[in-house]
Amino acid sequence: MDENKEFNNETVSDEDVNNTEAAADVSGTAEENTEEAAADTAETVEDNTDEVLADDTAAGEFAEELAEVGEDAAATAPAKKSIIMKPILIAACIVFVVALAALVIRLFFNTGVDGTWHYEREVPMMASDATDDQAVENVVVDYYFTFNNGEVEATIGTVTSKGTYEVTKNSDGKSVMTMDLTDLITSYNFLPYGEYEINVSGNVFTGRKLTLSTSASETATIEMTSGSYTAPTLEREGEFTPVEEIEGKWLFNQEGYDLSYEFTKDGKAVYHEKVSQMNMYTGSYMTVDYTIEGIYEVNDSAISLHFYYTKESSMDITYQSDGDTLYINGFPFTKEGTSTADQAE
Repeated sequence: MDENKEFNNETVSDEDVNNTEAAADVSGTAEENTEEAAADTAETVEDNTDEVLADDTAAGEFAEELAEVGEDAAATAPAKKSIIMKPILIAACIVFVVALAALVIRLFFNTGVDGTWHYEREVPMMASDATDDQAVENVVVDYYFTFNNGEVEATIGTVTSKGTYEVTKNSDGKSVMTMDLTDLITSYNFLPYGEYEINVSGNVFTGRKLTLSTSASETATIEMTSGSYTAPTLEREGEFTPVEEIEGKWLFNQEGYDLSYEFTKDGKAVYHEKVSQMNMYTGSYMTVDYTIEGIYEVNDSAISLHFYYTKESSMDITYQSDGDTLYINGFPFTKEGTSTADQAE
């Protein structure tokens, strides 16, 4: 604004000089022309100044409007997409397609044995309350087999036995299974004829079925259905009273016998037994590895362990405490974590 005023002042001075020189050339009118020129020039300066001020204000308002338009445009303009977005989207699509394909295969075309399978069979068992004329009764036993990467567990109620299995191809190119697992019901290997051919059919919607068959015996065919295991609930009679001297995990290791009892302060119990011994029926050595889970109660110098095995069952054991040693049925069990237990192992 100040520069415009200086520029206008300089313009007024030049016009003044020119008008004065022109007045000197014209005789008799120099003084009048000078005054008139000065008055005209003053009016011109005032008009020019007003126009410049008006123009400057308009320019300022236009600049503000232009700035507001620029801000609005910046706010509404779409963000620039990174050039990395396209490869990421492609990779995500590939991962999705692979996952979807794996899911479809698992749901409809899964022929593997891994997972949990239910097997039901009727076996003769000695009745606990039977007379001499009725020493044996047929009992329906529910097995739940869980195959996982070469290891197998067979659960009946709250009793679980452990073993191993292997899936290979026979000379005909068919999948076959061998298993090293002692059946606690019969005391035999669960697959007594060695190699069994595998056939898996169905899907998760219609139900999957696992069939194990052997040419050695047509009656030895085993059919299992996929399922999930739920442990039966054991009800306690009366209120539980903890006994601190037996709480903890107790170990016994000697000559192929690996035994342990665990008693918790809330009344739960776990018994584990792993024994290598000769099968009296077959004459071959076998490994029995099983676990009993249940609840317990203490009465004087006896412990009652309650569990479920084809039906609700219990066993009584005697105990005597001697610090870090707990004598159970006369055998010395040492408490886990003590130096005595470390020496026993």
